[in-house]
Amino acid sequence: MDSVAAVSIAASSFLLVGCGMEAAPQPPSLQLPKTIPDLTANRTGNQVHLAWTTPSENTDHLKLKGTVQLRLCRTEQAASPCEAIATVAAVPDQPATYTDVLPPALTSGPVRPISYRIFGINKHGKTAGPSNVVDILAGAAPPEVRDLSAQVVARGVVLHWRPVPNLSSDTSIQIDRTLVTPAVAPRPAKSKTLNPLRRSTEPVEQKLRVRLIPPDSQHTAATDPGIALDPTAQFGRQYIYSASRVVQQQVGQQALQLDSSQSSAVQVATRDTFPPAAPAGLVAVPVAAIMNNGTPEVDLSWSANTESDFAQYRVYRRDVTTNQPMHRIAPEPSSGPVPEMIVAPAFRDLHVQGGQTYTYTVTAVDASGNESRRSAEVTVPTS
Repeated sequence: MDSVAAVSIAASSFLLVGCGMEAAPQPPSLQLPKTIPDLTANRTGNQVHLAWTTPSENTDHLKLKGTVQLRLCRTEQAASPCEAIATVAAVPDQPATYTDVLPPALTSGPVRPISYRIFGINKHGKTAGPSNVVDILAGAAPPEVRDLSAQVVARGVVLHWRPVPNLSSDTSIQIDRTLVTPAVAPRPAKSKTLNPLRRSTEPVEQKLRVRLIPPDSQHTAATDPGIALDPTAQFGRQYIYSASRVVQQQVGQQALQLDSSQSSAVQVATRDTFPPAAPAGLVAVPVAAIMNNGTPEVDLSWSANTESDFAQYRVYRRDVTTNQPMHRIAPEPSSGPVPEMIVAPAFRDLHVQGGQTYTYTVTAVDASGNESRRSAEVTVPTS
């Protein structure tokens, strides 16, 4: 073999070895979206609201482009096939929703669980598998809450609605409260009245659950009370209230809930128009002029007001001897500078005359300017 032929054979051997080291050809991607792990479902009335996050990648870890086709299905019984109810297009890596309007067969009859799944599909209708399974309650929804109204009282907001008889014992009323805007400047609230929490600590959304009244000797079924108190409402706010009836059932390890349609909303402004309690225990003690450097006086005292929004007391006097009408003597009404307020449960009347008879009464005033009823009157003669 000559030298040229040897070089040619060596080169051919090198090329053959090089071809054997190349990677094996890969099959084309099936473009199957990854499975969805966060499907949720919530039924209100005859509608089921489904929500999930659309996958961002396919099973080959490649970014999905354009929109993703998703197929939703519903199963009425555990052993039944999953019935397709809709195919939707969704944007990758974004939240998505779908509302399933239940057919009449699933909005009547006894309350029972049904299941939902969602599949990501490629252009050939193939899928990588179903999402997580979510259950909701099918069957007749509880009746809607009607004639909802709200009334502000000293202890909170009282809600009324039209009660419904013959409800199942697993039914309750859920009241939803939304803080809109403050109606007036906030005031500290009374003890045993509207909640005195600061505005910054009050959540925008609140829920109040009202249970039915259990059966007793006069009632064989649970009773819808038709009334509830929201004791957490604060003065100086505007709230929107709405309500729904809720049925809860335990299915395996899950607590499932079926809500009625939401009631009409009612808005209320919680203005403090509730005066404090009238002072009690008023006592008047005359101080003779001979005991006080020639100046007669009357010392008044009464039980202290303990309400948290208490602001001041007002003292009224009537001269019985001269038949003068009852009028306020402290703090004196004035168009000038604000007079000093009386905050201690005591007052000394320095403007009396000896040999006269006076009648006194006291009121309490809160931070919103609401004045209480007058206390019991006391009458005292001066020496």
